Order: sequence, then C-alpha cells, then structure tokens
Amino acid sequence: MRKLIRRQSGLSLIEIMVALTLSLILTLGLVHIFTSNSQSFRLAEASSRIQESGRMALGILSREIRNADYWGCLQDTSDLNNMLNTGSSFNVEALMRGVDAENNVGPGGSDMLYLGGVAGGAEAKVTFVPSPGAATMAVDDSSSLTVGDILIVTNCKAGDIFQMTGPSSSSSVQVVHNTGTVSSGGPGNATQTLSLDYNQDPGGGGIFRPRQQRFYLVDNATDGRRELITDGVNVRAGATSGTITGASALMSNVVNFQLQFGVDTNGNGRVNVWEDPIGLTAAGRQQADRAIAIRTSFLIRSDRDGLTDGSQSFCFPGWLDCEDDASLLTTAADTFLYRVYTTTTSLRNRVGG
Repeated sequence: MRKLIRRQSGLSLIEIMVALTLSLILTLGLVHIFTSNSQSFRLAEASSRIQESGRMALGILSREIRNADYWGCLQDTSDLNNMLNTGSSFNVEALMRGVDAENNVGPGGSDMLYLGGVAGGAEAKVTFVPSPGAATMAVDDSSSLTVGDILIVTNCKAGDIFQMTGPSSSSSVQVVHNTGTVSSGGPGNATQTLSLDYNQDPGGGGIFRPRQQRFYLVDNATDGRRELITDGVNVRAGATSGTITGASALMSNVVNFQLQFGVDTNGNGRVNVWEDPIGLTAAGRQQADRAIAIRTSFLIRSDRDGLTDGSQSFCFPGWLDCEDDASLLTTAADTFLYRVYTTTTSLRNRVGG
C-alpha cells in the first residue's frame, strides 16, 4: 500500500512580517484612540470642575454684594449713634461701613473686598424703654441674644449701636446696655444713654445684628493651592468679640481675584466710571461710598496639570478689551487649564432695587 504523503507548507517570513506590521498599526491606532479619549475625558472633567467653581464664586460674591449696605429699615449709618467705647481695639467705624476694598494686597496682586450691613431681619422688637437714659429695653423675644453681643437698635429713622451687658438669664425679655465692659470681652459701652426715645415712635424699634465680611485669596500652607477665603468681624459674645474671626475657605484653585467699583460721580443714579479700589483711606472710602455697582473677575485653574500644551491664552480681568488689543492677553507658561469668570452686580440697597 502506497502511502500518500501530503505536502504541508507554513507561513513565510514575509507573511509573518506583514501580519506583525498590520497588528502593530492596529494596536497603535487603538492606543491613540484610548489616549485621545482619556485626554478628552480629563479635559472635560477639569473644565466641568472649573465651571462649577467659577459659578459658585460669582454666585456667592454676587449675593453678598446685592445684600451689602443693608441696615434693616435704616437707610444708612449716617444717623446711627455709636455707644461703644472708641478707645478699644474694636474698629467701630469699619463695622458701620457697607462697602470697602483694597487693591493688589493679596497673593498674585489680588484684591480684598469688605461688605457690611446687618444679618437679615430683626432679632427682636423693642416693646418699652423706661427712658433714653435707662440701661434697659424691654423686647418681645431675646432668645437669640446673648450678653456680649454687639447690636443695633433702630426705629428706621435713626438708631444706636451698643454691646449687650445683660441680663444673664436667657428667659428674660430685656436687653441691658450698661456703661462699661462685660466679662466675655469686647469694646463695652462708653454710655448707656440712647439717642432716641423709642416709645415715641408707634412702630417702636427693632434690634438687628450687624456684620462685616471680607473676601480675599490666600495660599494654603499645606498644599500651596490658592483659595478664596471669607472671614469677618465677630459681633457675638466671646473674648474675640470685635476681632476678625471665622476664616473659612470657600474654594481652591482660585489664582486671582480682581474687582472694580462702578462709581456714580454726579448723583444721577448711574455708573459714570469704573475704578480700581483706592483702599482704606479717606479718599478710598469716599470712592466706595459713591459706588453703586461692583464688577468682579476670577481666574480659576484646573486641579491638575498636563491638560494643555502650555500656550493657552486668556483675558484677565474679564473687562479688558483683549479683542482689540491682543497685548492684553495673558499666556500661561504651564499646562494647567484656566478659565475667567466675570460679572457685574448692583448694590441694590443703593440703587433702590
């Protein structure tokens, strides 16, 4: 029986090389697609986080600016009498201001914004005052008030700012403002005499809690990231009453913060000129008192780098005319992603709406 021998043949070297080349091209294509999709995802995620931070920063500042210089039913502080001791470290004048700002005082040449007023509605309503010289006011509810609190009492026409010195019982419906200091600290009262007889006004008087907040940037000591911070004058009872306390980081990766005042120079109720803040000087406070709007601009950076080729250009602050003058553009020297967020907010308590 004759055996049939089947001739077998394998792949040639050329065929193997061609197959390997095709496989390599296919693999490189898949790697490129994966890398591109990964980079696109990282870029989209970073852009989304930046947008969230930008919207939060503008939202927080816009809300606070709209509410600034609100003194309850009192139009402004020009008719507010100061009963507090002026010789203490407590800056009464600063607390009684609605708006102030400082230019280029923070990291990266960033600005600082001060906003003042009262914190919401009345804490209590005055029901009876024995006499303007008495140290006691009867109120409808004193449950939210504590000895050592710095308060404002007003009948919507004028008012007084003082420190509550008693009573010690939380069940009492009285507010005491004796001359002198309290054990919990603070400026104390230079006088107990009110400037008004609140019994003569049919509407009586209301007690409000004043406040002043600051917004500025700092570099975090732990990770070096720049943060938007808020703090303010403490007007509640305690040894720190009258000092700057309560620093809180609102968000990180805020590289710069700039602001300008929209100043009404001729009293027509409109912004006539936009100006950088002069500062906490007599001229600066005159400028701030004439401001009826504030525009703010934030430069926000991505949390991670490697998102751009290092040549991203942006226009900051956002009110610069970079379209007509390209020299105003800033070109990033790193590979972080940057976005600029800018808005203009009216001081509604100055423009009547």
